[in-house]
Amino acid sequence: MNTPTPIWDGFVRGYHWLQAGSIVGLWYTGTEGLMDWHFAIAYLMLALLLSRLIWGVIGSETARFRHFIHSPSAVLDYLRSLHGKNTPPAQHLGHNPAGGYMVLMFFVLLSVQLTTGLFANDDIISEGPLAMYVSSNTSSYMTYIHAINFNLLLAAIGVHLAAILLYLIKKENLIKPMLSGRKVISETVTPKLVNGLVGWVIFAVIGGVIYIYWAKDIVAYLL
Repeated sequence: MNTPTPIWDGFVRGYHWLQAGSIVGLWYTGTEGLMDWHFAIAYLMLALLLSRLIWGVIGSETARFRHFIHSPSAVLDYLRSLHGKNTPPAQHLGHNPAGGYMVLMFFVLLSVQLTTGLFANDDIISEGPLAMYVSSNTSSYMTYIHAINFNLLLAAIGVHLAAILLYLIKKENLIKPMLSGRKVISETVTPKLVNGLVGWVIFAVIGGVIYIYWAKDIVAYLL
């Protein structure tokens, strides 16, 4: 019986679930007009994303950006392999060729969402911490992009959830490894993992800076 292989470090797993929870929180607070909570969650997401981008350079092998990049032919070959009935997808250490690009797309969409949010305003009382440094037209344009991009983000989430369901039908559970960090694979190579605590230290430093300069007043108000 094959022994599960460690493929995801603790920071990647924690980031994944905190990202999911943060997006839900941002959607709810934005929809309900709870802007203080919206900004607080956005600052958390910003610290998480910046830490994850750094981790994509110095982190575990399966977390690094170079691990996500595959040739177009490799992606097409992998997608074709999914058409086989009752055939489990080909196994990969970490993300498969299509999944790697999906992760990169999430990073781009989240980067756009958070960046535009820093300059956005609601035309009433709330505005991002950098909105004062740009013209009202620029802030309004950033607000427009902020709204449109979130719809794109929701569409990407829908594709992601559909893919998870497809893999479950194909007898491969993508959720369990992101909880345990381990997966039974046929390959004998074990990816090099970096202690996830390093990632959380990076997150703490970045989060501390964001808290001091932008989030301190909001957090104090909410508490």
